[in-house]
Amino acid sequence: MLEIAIPNHEAELQQLEAIGLSGYFLGFGLRFGQPDFFMNKYPDAWTKEYETENYFFGDPVAVWTITREGMVRWSQVKLPDMRKILVRAKAHGLKYGATFVVKIGSKRSFLSIARPDRELTDEEMTLLMSKMKMWAQLFTRSRVALTNQELETLRLMHSGLRQSEAAELMNISVSGLKARLDSAQKKLGARNTTSAVSTAVRMNLI
Repeated sequence: MLEIAIPNHEAELQQLEAIGLSGYFLGFGLRFGQPDFFMNKYPDAWTKEYETENYFFGDPVAVWTITREGMVRWSQVKLPDMRKILVRAKAHGLKYGATFVVKIGSKRSFLSIARPDRELTDEEMTLLMSKMKMWAQLFTRSRVALTNQELETLRLMHSGLRQSEAAELMNISVSGLKARLDSAQKKLGARNTTSAVSTAVRMNLI
């Protein structure tokens, strides 16, 4: 999936790691609190505490992410932090952070990134915002790149049919069905049919 949204993704993620020494959280297609894809590189201990304590409800950075667009340093977020979540984050090395949000249609793509030592520079803020704009556009294009025939093929595979059964229902040859699956896999950056179906379901495509 990252191959679709982030060209040369391995090098790009290395750059995120170099800027976000305390980790980052990257998500695409956020709507109703659930992204189509996300990658959590925050410390395991912080992630466990965040989930156990259900910090999402009351997290001022999370509220900013789902209600605003653009970029902001966490120190500039003026929303109330009644549960002292940002204070708890500092105990895990997330002392300085920033969030970047791009909204396309009804869905949001976002990046939250943190450091233990200093605020992100203006240059880093501008760089990451430009990257998120590009990545969000590429992710959105990937969602609409699948043809109706490819989507129908993935739906039939998701229903548990064998390839021969799905091909018969679609009135095409098995080789034709395999060609559609291969095309869908490439567009979704999936290794095989199972992975393609799983990705399509996660992205609410089928």
